[in-house]
Amino acid sequence: MSKPVKEMITRELRSRYGELESALWVEMLGIDGITTNQFRGELRQRGMRLEVVKNSLFRRACADAPLARLAEALSGPAALLTGGDSLVDIAKLIDEWRPKMPSLRLRAAILEGEYLDETAVGGLSKMPTKADMQARLAATVLSPGANVVSAALSAGSNLAGCIEALIKKLEEGETAAAA
Repeated sequence: MSKPVKEMITRELRSRYGELESALWVEMLGIDGITTNQFRGELRQRGMRLEVVKNSLFRRACADAPLARLAEALSGPAALLTGGDSLVDIAKLIDEWRPKMPSLRLRAAILEGEYLDETAVGGLSKMPTKADMQARLAATVLSPGANVVSAALSAGSNLAGCIEALIKKLEEGETAAAA
C-alpha cells in the first residue's frame, strides 16, 4: 500500500473514530459471509456499525484519541463495533446472535473512556443500558417526593373518611328520631 493511500485511510479512520469514547473489538474468524451480512444488516437497522480495520492504520489514526488504549491492544484480525445508544446494546445484540456465530469472540472494549479487557468485556451484556440507568435514577430521585405526597394524601383521605362516617351516623340518628 502506498504512503498516500495509507494517509488517506488514516484520515478517514481518524474522522470516524477520533471523537468516539466507546467501541467494541471482536474477532469474527470462521463466520460465513451470509451470516456476516445478515448481522451487519441488523446492526445497521439499530444504528450500529461493524468495520474491519487494519491495526497499524487504526493505531496511527487513534494515537491521541479516546480509543488509543484499544488501538494499542489490537492484534490479529480486528473488527470494531460502534454506534447505538451504548456499547451495552451492542453486547446484548451479540448475545442474541451467539447461536448463529459461535466462533465470534469479544476481545476488548472502551466503554465511556474506560478500557475493558477480554475477561471484563464478557459481562458487558449483563450490564443495564444507559436508558435503564436513567430510568432507575429518575425513579430514585422521584421516590422520596412520591412518598411525601402519598403520606400527605393518606392523612387527608383518612380524615375525609371519618367525616363521611360521622355524617352518615348523624343522618341515621335523625331518621331514627323522626321514626
